[in-house]
Amino acid sequence: MPKPLRALLVVVLLASPTVAGSPAPPRPIVGAIRWDGWYGRGAVVRQVESSLGQRKYHFRLPWFAHVLGDDSVRIDGDSRAVMEQEIAYAVRAGLDYWAFVDYGDESQDMGIALDRYLSTPGKKGLRYCFVEEGPRVDRAGTAAWPRLVEHFRDADYQTVLDGRPLLFVFVKTVQLGRAEWDDLRRQTVAAGLRDPYLVLMGWNPQQDAKDMAALGFDAVSAYARGGSYSMAQPGYVEQCGLVRRDLWERWQALGVPFVTFASAGWDTRPRNERPPSWMRDEVRAEPDPTPPARQRPLVDAVTATPAELADHVRQAVDWAQAHPGANPSGAVVIYAWNEHDEGGWLQPTRGPGGGPDESRIEALRRVLAPAGSDPEAAPR
Repeated sequence: MPKPLRALLVVVLLASPTVAGSPAPPRPIVGAIRWDGWYGRGAVVRQVESSLGQRKYHFRLPWFAHVLGDDSVRIDGDSRAVMEQEIAYAVRAGLDYWAFVDYGDESQDMGIALDRYLSTPGKKGLRYCFVEEGPRVDRAGTAAWPRLVEHFRDADYQTVLDGRPLLFVFVKTVQLGRAEWDDLRRQTVAAGLRDPYLVLMGWNPQQDAKDMAALGFDAVSAYARGGSYSMAQPGYVEQCGLVRRDLWERWQALGVPFVTFASAGWDTRPRNERPPSWMRDEVRAEPDPTPPARQRPLVDAVTATPAELADHVRQAVDWAQAHPGANPSGAVVIYAWNEHDEGGWLQPTRGPGGGPDESRIEALRRVLAPAGSDPEAAPR
């Protein structure tokens, strides 16, 4: 081959993605679960104020909380300004969506944050979807479908796979079977939308795979790594290893489609010491006899450091990118934005001086929205 032609061939080959390396796949769509017991002055807020009231747990309070004393706090994020700041934090962290635990008509207080989000005009590209709880959907029945379809119509509702509305269901439905969920698909398509991408969140991958197939769902995922309430939990780094072994690798071995799950932690000690009413049949109270005034922040290996959290989320993103066939939605869901009293949170907390501790947001930003990128232009 003449030398000029060889030189030309080298240039062409180097420019070819099959030789120089294929372009990196797009970053997955990354979201976080919201459990919104922190807004208004209802019974749920008063109980989380009790669980996090002790001085040793004040470092876990949402950033907008107020400390009134060593065993007294006030939490109420019900304002437009708080929601605007929350959106700004989420976008700065590089999140694409929030997955709101949806209470429908069952609890006005638990829907305050959703209403605040929906009424905020400048969402900076931050989208939303729902986590429906199976027992609640069973109670509502198919009468809940028109409301869901209306949310699917919202331009801010998160979609995957070129327009399919993303819907998580935490714990399978018993009263509603495949026929009823197929009816939701039909109503959605009849509204001019693509059929929803239904994801079952459970606790047992093997059983979840069977339930997913029986209900006609598209994928499985998880709500949290834990599930058991105990004063003794694995350290956060160990928890991350369990997520990989018991969820990611197990789903892969089962050959079941999944939405990659990541965890900001599982530490139920506030609820173990002072169980809220909805846990009292399952959790025996284990009060701390140490006077709150003598307590120090209960930060130990169970509590994720910002660097550990960022590393785990990075691994989740890498796993999703490395297994596009197993995770066709290209989505990641994180537990959680604001499960402060249960142990998983990304949202800034109340810092030692009373201002927001934004260290977790900054750690995530370096993973999900690195310098030079535009978090508002992330894949939708």
